[in-house]
Amino acid sequence: MKRLLCTVLSSLIMSAAWSQDNLPKAFPFTEHPLTLTRPAREGTPFNQAGRRFAVLGDESGRFEAWAYPLKLFRQFEFSFFVDESTRPVNAGSIVRTIDKTPSRTTLTYTFQSFTVKAHYITSVKEPGALILLEVEAVKPLTVVCGFIPVLQPMWPAGLGGQYAFWNRELNAYVISEPTRKNHGIVGSPAASAVSYTPAHMLSDDPNEFRIIISDPETVRGKWIPIVMAGGKGNRETLIEQYRNLQESIPEIIRESEAHYRSLLGSTLQIQTPDERLNQGLEWAKVSYDNLVVENPDLGTGLVAGLAASGSSGRPGFGWFFGGDTYINALSLNSLCHYSTVRQILEFMVPFQRDDGKMAHEISQAAAYIDWFGDYPYAYIHGDTSPFFIVAVHDYVRMSGDLEFAVSLWPVLKKAYDWCLSTDANSDGLMDNSSAGLGALEYGALAGGLATDIYLGAIWTRAARAMADLCEWTKHSDFIPDARRNAERAVQAFRRLFWDPDTGVYAYAFNDRGEHVKEFSPWNAVGLMWELGEPDRSAATLRRIASSELTTDWGVRSISINSSYYQPLNYNYGAVWPFLNSWVASAHFRHHFMHQGFAVLKATMDHVYHHQLGAVGEVFSGSLHTWPQESVSHQGFSTAGTVLPLVRGLLGLDGDAMSRKVVFAPQFRADWDVVTVSNYRIGEGSWEFEWLRSSREIRLDVRTDAVEYELLTAPFLGPGTRIDSVLVNGMKTEFECFKNSRGVQPRIRIRPAGSQQRIQLYITPAVEVLPAVVESRVGDSNRGLKIVWLERENRGIRLVCEGLAGESYHLRVTRSQDILEVRGGRLKGDLIFIDFPEEEEGFVEKEAWIKTRTSESELPIKNRY
Repeated sequence: MKRLLCTVLSSLIMSAAWSQDNLPKAFPFTEHPLTLTRPAREGTPFNQAGRRFAVLGDESGRFEAWAYPLKLFRQFEFSFFVDESTRPVNAGSIVRTIDKTPSRTTLTYTFQSFTVKAHYITSVKEPGALILLEVEAVKPLTVVCGFIPVLQPMWPAGLGGQYAFWNRELNAYVISEPTRKNHGIVGSPAASAVSYTPAHMLSDDPNEFRIIISDPETVRGKWIPIVMAGGKGNRETLIEQYRNLQESIPEIIRESEAHYRSLLGSTLQIQTPDERLNQGLEWAKVSYDNLVVENPDLGTGLVAGLAASGSSGRPGFGWFFGGDTYINALSLNSLCHYSTVRQILEFMVPFQRDDGKMAHEISQAAAYIDWFGDYPYAYIHGDTSPFFIVAVHDYVRMSGDLEFAVSLWPVLKKAYDWCLSTDANSDGLMDNSSAGLGALEYGALAGGLATDIYLGAIWTRAARAMADLCEWTKHSDFIPDARRNAERAVQAFRRLFWDPDTGVYAYAFNDRGEHVKEFSPWNAVGLMWELGEPDRSAATLRRIASSELTTDWGVRSISINSSYYQPLNYNYGAVWPFLNSWVASAHFRHHFMHQGFAVLKATMDHVYHHQLGAVGEVFSGSLHTWPQESVSHQGFSTAGTVLPLVRGLLGLDGDAMSRKVVFAPQFRADWDVVTVSNYRIGEGSWEFEWLRSSREIRLDVRTDAVEYELLTAPFLGPGTRIDSVLVNGMKTEFECFKNSRGVQPRIRIRPAGSQQRIQLYITPAVEVLPAVVESRVGDSNRGLKIVWLERENRGIRLVCEGLAGESYHLRVTRSQDILEVRGGRLKGDLIFIDFPEEEEGFVEKEAWIKTRTSESELPIKNRY
C-alpha cells in the first residue's frame, strides 16, 4: 500500500512539474478562408482524418480512434472538476461552439469558472493524432479523460486477449494483445493515471487519466497535449512514433496546414457570386482527401465513407469499395486531382478476379482473414467491372496519361471480356442475373430482372469507353468489334428501357421485356451520358423534376406514389445525394438549368447542415433530416457537390487525347462575374474569366496549352439574340444551337497565344431565375418546383409545382419587357404564383409570360 501511494504521489509530482515547465507554448493557427463556425450540437458528427489515423466523434467531444485498420478505443470523453468539487461537469453539457478548418476541429467548452478549447489535429502521414487543450480558468481545474480500450481490427476480423496498462515513463496507457503485433497508446505528458486495471484483461469501466491544473496561471498561453498513436508492428517502433508526435507539435500543425494549402491550390478553383458553391467545392476536395487511406497491409486506396462505429466494427463505410472508387474518380478528375485518381485506381487492380471481374468491397482487415475465400461480399456487384473501364477512360481522357492505359491493357481487356460474358440473353446489355447486383441490393425490385437501367447505362458507357481505349492504346484488331458492341449497347439501351406506357425510361425490364413501372431516378445515369433519345430523355427529366421525386433537399430513390415507398428505406424512398449527382448532371446535360441548379444547391447545403464540411450518405424522403444509421461523411454523396457543378453548371470538360477543351456554362442570368483557374487538361492549364453586362458577355482565356481547340458554348435563356462574336477584336464565325429551353452560340478557336478574349454581343431577353428554396433541418418538402420552362408563342411557358394554398415568387430579369403574365402576378421584378386551396399537397400550375422579344428574332443559323 505504501509503495502504491508513493508511486501515485511521484506520478502526480512529475506531471505537475511537466505542466509548469515543459508545456508547449501556444501559437496562433493560420487563419483559413474555409473556416466553418456554429454552435456545437451534442450528437452531431465530426471527424479529423489522415492517411493512417482517424478521430471519429460528435460535437460533444466524445470520439473513437482508429489507426487503420485497428480500432484503438471508443467513447473518449472529457469531464471537468472545479477546485475540490467531487461533482463532474460533463463536457457535452457545456460545449458551445465548433470551428472547423481542413486541418483542425476546435470545440469550445465554457463553464462559469473556465473555458477550455480542445483542438483536434490528426497527422496527415503518421498513425497518430493530437488534442491540444487551451485552458483559461479562475479556479483550479482537473480534466479527466476517460475511454474504453478496444484494439480490434475492422469487422469481420478479430483479436483476443487485449489488455491495457499505464506506462509511467510515457504518462500514457498502452493497449496491446498477447502477440504484441497490434498496439495503441493514448496519454499526456501532463497526465496521471486514475484506473489500475489488471494487466491480463480489459475492464468493463472506462480507463481514465487526469490532468491537474492547480494554478491556472501556469498553463495560460500554453497547450496541454493529449497524444494518440497506434497500429500494427513493433511496440518499440510505435512508442518512438508516439514520442515523435509529442515532441513535434508545431511541425505536425504546419505540415497539416501545408498539406491542405497544397491540395486546394493545386486543383480546380472557382469564384462565383454564390459563396456557398465556392466553399462547398473546396470542402469537397478536403472530404475526398480524408477518405484516402494508407493501409499497412493493402496499400493506398479510397474508402467509401467514415463515421463513428460505436460498439460495432466498421467506421461507417470505411472499407475499400470498387464502385464508390470509380464513381468518385469522375469527380476527382473534374477537380483535376489526377495523382490521387491514378493511385486509387491502381489500388483496385490486384483484386481483379481470375475471370476478370473487379472487386466490389474489401475490408481493411482483409490481411487478418481469408477475405476472398471465407466471405461472400467481395464480388457481389455487377456494376464495378464496367465502371472500372469508365473510370480509367475518364482519367486517361482528361489527364492524358496514356501510359496508364497501356500498362493496364490486360486488366481492362479481362474486365471487358467478363462484361461481355454476362450478356446471357444476347440483347447487347449485361444481365443482372449473370453479372450481380446493380442499382438495388435488396427488396421487391432487386430480383427477377434481366437488366436494370443503372447496370445498363454503365455497361453502355463502358462499351463506348473501351472502343476509345482500344484506339488510344493502338490495339487496332479490337477496334471494329468494340465499336460494334458499343453501338449495339446504345441501341439496346434506347429500345429496351423506353416504356411507351409511362412515357419515361423505365427502371428495369425482365426476361419477357416487361418494364418495372415503379418510377425512380436511376435512369438519370444514362441520361447524364446522353444515352437516351433527346425528346424521351427530356420527358423523363421533366417527371423527375416534379415533387413525385424531387424534394427541397434532394431526389428520392423511388416515387412517393409507389406502394413500395418508405421515406427512411435506403433503396425505396430515402434521398441519396449520390443520386442527386446523376440527376443534376443529367438536367444540365439536357439544358434543364433551373432544375439542375435546384438539385445542386440542395445537395451543397448539406455541407453546412450536419457534419461540417461533409455530405451524409442518405436522408429521409419526407423530412429534411437523416436516419440515425446514416454515414455522415460519404464519398459518393460528395460527388453531388462536384460533378454537376463542374461539368454541368460550369460546363467544363476536356479531352487530352484529341486536344480539346470545352467551356459551356449554364449560368444564372444575374451572374455578372465568374472566374475559373487551374483547370488542367493534359499538360496544359486553363483560366477563364466571365464578365456579363446588359448586352455583352466577355470571356478572357489564359492557357499554356499548345495546339488545343477551345469550344466556348454558353447556354443562354430562351429568346436571347446573338448579334455578333469577336475573338481578339475580330468578328468570328460561330454556330448557334437552340431549343425551346435556350440558345447556345458555339465558338471554336485554337488559341494562338497565352491570352484570348471572346466577346459576345447580345440582345438579352426576359429570363426567369432559378427558384430560391431555403430548407432547414426538420422541414417538410415545401419549396416551389420548376418542372418545365420553354419558349412558346412569343413568351415563356412555365410549369411549376407548389403546395396548395401557398404563394411563391420567382425573380425575373428585364421585367420592363414583360407585356403580360397569365397564371401569375408581376410586381417589380418578381412574378408571384398562387396555388389554389381546394386541393391538397403539391399542385401543378402553368404560367405564361408574354414578352416583347418575338420567336422570329431567335437565331436559327450561323451568324457573323
